[in-house]
Amino acid sequence: MTNIWRLTKIQLLASFGLNKALHTQDEKEKRKLLLLSIAILFAIIMVGAASFAYSWGIGMLFFEQMELLLAIMMAVACLIGFFTTIYKASGVLFSFKDYDLVMSLPIPTSHVVASRVLQLYVLNLFFALVVMVPAGAVYAIKVNPAVSYYLFFILTLFFIPLIPLIAATIIGALISFISSRFKGSRAISLILTIAVLVVFIVGSLSMSGSGNEQMLIDMSVQWADMIYKIYPPAVMYVDAVCSYDLLNLVFFIGISVIAFILFALILGTRYKAIYTGMNTSRASSKFKMRSLQTSSPFVALYKKELRRFLSSSLYVLNVGIGMILLLVMAIALVIMGSDQLGQLIEIPGFETYLSKLAPFVVSMFVVLSCSTASSISLEGKNIWIIKSSPVSKLTILLSKIAVNLTITVPVLMISSVLVMVTLRTGWVESLFLLILPILYAIYSAALGILINLKFPNLEWTSEVTAIKQSASVMITMLIGFISLVVPAALTILLSNVNGNLVLLGIGLIIIAVCAGMYRYMKTNGERLFQGL
Repeated sequence: MTNIWRLTKIQLLASFGLNKALHTQDEKEKRKLLLLSIAILFAIIMVGAASFAYSWGIGMLFFEQMELLLAIMMAVACLIGFFTTIYKASGVLFSFKDYDLVMSLPIPTSHVVASRVLQLYVLNLFFALVVMVPAGAVYAIKVNPAVSYYLFFILTLFFIPLIPLIAATIIGALISFISSRFKGSRAISLILTIAVLVVFIVGSLSMSGSGNEQMLIDMSVQWADMIYKIYPPAVMYVDAVCSYDLLNLVFFIGISVIAFILFALILGTRYKAIYTGMNTSRASSKFKMRSLQTSSPFVALYKKELRRFLSSSLYVLNVGIGMILLLVMAIALVIMGSDQLGQLIEIPGFETYLSKLAPFVVSMFVVLSCSTASSISLEGKNIWIIKSSPVSKLTILLSKIAVNLTITVPVLMISSVLVMVTLRTGWVESLFLLILPILYAIYSAALGILINLKFPNLEWTSEVTAIKQSASVMITMLIGFISLVVPAALTILLSNVNGNLVLLGIGLIIIAVCAGMYRYMKTNGERLFQGL
């Protein structure tokens, strides 16, 4: 157990770059840690408040069946954990660079596997806490339960993520293992994972409906019944927490722990063989000598960065999931129509504001698809190659921004056109619906590269650390989200002002900010790059 804890601790400290920050004597690094802590705390408060408001809204429907609130929110927590783990599992378990070092340690393989899965568990536990703690607070306010509720609720919180985590890890590992048996394994793994995610998204959308309050209650009861049938541990959880059933509490915790132990032991027996099979490369015999071609430094760096992006299925998925969601939502809007969408989300006057808010909705998915926030970190220990290259560092930064725009701009243009057709917007509104998301794409890409210059993580052992868990990624997403929420709120508050003038003002501000970031990169990019 001690070995598992030590390995997990080392991996978590390395994942978020905390090891260096906690032991450094550099005041600059300490200030970065303080800034990161404040940003994370602010993000947790915002997400927690939104989760509480959502749980309170659902709780208003279940005033006589409040146990349904915990059942549904438990399912939400499990689905979020499953959704985010399915494409991270392979990277954490089978794609870490210190494999030889770790496996040479005098510890059982099952302990290595357990520490890797626990790393995923800690991240999933965060999602479970964000979803379940506000839901539990709403339940306590509405029901005023006995003291046993609080004890059982807190105890079960730590076991909710285990079974979904194991299921997602198995599916993610199977996808990677199956794809590794064929040529073009990365492409096959990417296609299979995207297919699973799209099925999950479409299935979630197909369960959505509209109607009055009673219909929503009936639908929620049906969902709860379906959850109980598909996922029996949910029944044990609800009975244990809401009915103070000690036997179901023991069963729920026991099943979760036993499933985790069995998974670690079974995978541990075949782990080395699976790792070797998944990381074995094959030399191609189809080599053809072709004439060499020359290109400008920018084009050469752009092609290099694009190849690096496409070489990692995790990188593609993490950046591309926002664009996939945007395209799916745009197609769903075309199929459903704006009228049905307005009834579905039940926001008064939503149809009136939809044409004004549409640019921000599209831009939200763009902000989620920022590849530049981790592009410098992914250079890792090879950063010296581009640092010593006789190329302007501004050119290097712009090539990384260009790759991000290559990913986002085509998809957002297609999605914006679909939204235009559905909403039947005028030519001015259509222009803003097209241009404003493009401006946000440029803003997000430039912001990501600057944040990554300030908060690089070049000492990662797994790509998951740089792509999903680094400080630069979290800070970029937080600032990008705030940059969307504030203008969107102003658009709603200034409803008496011409909406097009408000959007024009926001667009001009974004252009000015982008120009300022470009100038900063031009004057300070060399210094920041050499300081990495």
